[in-house]
Amino acid sequence: MTKGGGERPVLTLRELNRAMLARQLLLERARVGIVPAIERLAALQAQWAPSPYIALWSRLADFRRQKLWSAIEKHEVIRARLMRGTLHLVSARDFYAYAVATQDLQRGAWNRLQIGRGVDPKQVAALAIGFARTPRAKEDVLEHVRERIGGTLGGPFNWLVWRFVSAHADLVSAPPGGHWEYGGTDAPYVAARHWIADGERPSEEAALETLVRRCLAAFGPATLADVAKFAGQVPPRIRPALERIAPTLRTFSDEEGRRLYDLPRAPRPDGDLSAPVRFLPRYEELLISYQHRDRVIAPAHRRAVYSKNAIVEAVVMVDGFAAGTWSLVRAKKEAVLQISAFARLGPRDRVAVEAEGDALLQFLAPEATIAGVRFA
Repeated sequence: MTKGGGERPVLTLRELNRAMLARQLLLERARVGIVPAIERLAALQAQWAPSPYIALWSRLADFRRQKLWSAIEKHEVIRARLMRGTLHLVSARDFYAYAVATQDLQRGAWNRLQIGRGVDPKQVAALAIGFARTPRAKEDVLEHVRERIGGTLGGPFNWLVWRFVSAHADLVSAPPGGHWEYGGTDAPYVAARHWIADGERPSEEAALETLVRRCLAAFGPATLADVAKFAGQVPPRIRPALERIAPTLRTFSDEEGRRLYDLPRAPRPDGDLSAPVRFLPRYEELLISYQHRDRVIAPAHRRAVYSKNAIVEAVVMVDGFAAGTWSLVRAKKEAVLQISAFARLGPRDRVAVEAEGDALLQFLAPEATIAGVRFA
């Protein structure tokens, strides 16, 4: 850390990287429970069914798949469309704050189409909540609502109609959604009111402040643009919440002069601290949540990770930065972890990648009789 020309200390790229790794439990595997781990990480991407399981395996000591699945079955962890309109896992305690912070603006946008057709959003919410007391198929929820309000509910895209209904009723995905082996898109939905024992929708101000604090704790130090990127919101909507809590925060600058915000007691390790090899899954939140991604991946390597069809590839982290992509290749009882490095790895790094890759194979394919790591 150095002093800049202004009042704010300057954090180097490696210092930002190490701060990120510390918040994300990637400097050493932590011994914490599933729910507190997810809250410390803010949220876990759940677009690809195995993704949150791999994310937690890379971060927690002695993690087993059943631990996460049990938390989902007990409604301690909630699976829902939240940040950026994509599926996430969050704790039950955080769900309503994230829902208000990320969905209410979308509610307003979808309202314009439906209200113009004579639809009452409050009536839609009441009908959906009353019907989805237990897990229900998406199509059944829509049919129930449509039958009772007539033919007014609709529009050019059925998915928009569903987003309108699910956002107003706070519908969340129920099992088998969230299971390691579940790859479908037809998981049933249930109203959060009947799924979460305690909790209620906070005010928008309180919800946005919770989101900002969770984001800074998990991804900070961060710019306003970074927080907005994580939330999937425009910066002007995030700025008032950030400004309200700014007196309680520390501020820094990055090497480009951008203002960074952070919680006062959050970890900010030295940039020279060593970082272990770690494997991160497809759609890993770290690869999506920053507007300024240099602390995760170098610009020259991004085309290999962010594909045109919106897939975010799985990466292997070496010395704290994305150093290649990986995939699992299966054939009967054989499992191969195929690694495509962005550049030639030194001998020590290659050995470390192979060792961590072998451990990941034991987690991904414990039944394989032939397993190994292969560099493309």
